[in-house]
Amino acid sequence: MNTNLKDRFKELLLKLEIGQGKFEELCGMGNGTINNIKIGISSPNLEKISNTFPEINLIWLITGKGEMFIENQTVITDSPTSNKDIKILDIRVCAGHGIGFDGDENKVIGYVNIPEFTGCYGITVYGDSMYDMYMSGDTIFVREIKDKTLIDNGQPYVVITQEDRLLKMVYIESGGLKLVSFNPICNPDGRRKYPDMEIEGSRILHLYKVVGKLARTQM
Repeated sequence: MNTNLKDRFKELLLKLEIGQGKFEELCGMGNGTINNIKIGISSPNLEKISNTFPEINLIWLITGKGEMFIENQTVITDSPTSNKDIKILDIRVCAGHGIGFDGDENKVIGYVNIPEFTGCYGITVYGDSMYDMYMSGDTIFVREIKDKTLIDNGQPYVVITQEDRLLKMVYIESGGLKLVSFNPICNPDGRRKYPDMEIEGSRILHLYKVVGKLARTQM
């Protein structure tokens, strides 16, 4: 059993089949964070890892005890089992009407009980514009941001305008906001398949920050 945190990170990255830089980018950690570890890892960075890779057993990562991954699968039910259950929504429904996730018009496709995400909405990911941060079929959990000036620059959000519902990385620009897809794939002509979008903050009717995910392999 490894007792060195850096060794466990190396083992984890091999298992995930992902490079260190990519892992840090996906988690929103600074470049070189893992290389700079001396004794331990900060609580904010542990939270970022947990939000991005909820299947990782943080106890194992910190101490080397137990298994690398949490094996328990989360059960999604057709009807709520308690008043703390989280609705999982199909955000393709009602797109183009400026409706927030609290509206009765939204299509509920299931319920899940995950205490740390109580008060959030579950959203099923479709398509590959945010690959490989989020895969098609994953469920992300989002929390509404009432004050739209409190945007965490460069983090993933669901943005709702009168025309669209978009899962994008949001960057603050001098003239407004830039919405960026994580997937850099290009068309045969060299142009990005999912080009950046620039919008005025006033166009955003509802804003939800992504606070975690449930990978499709966990369901």
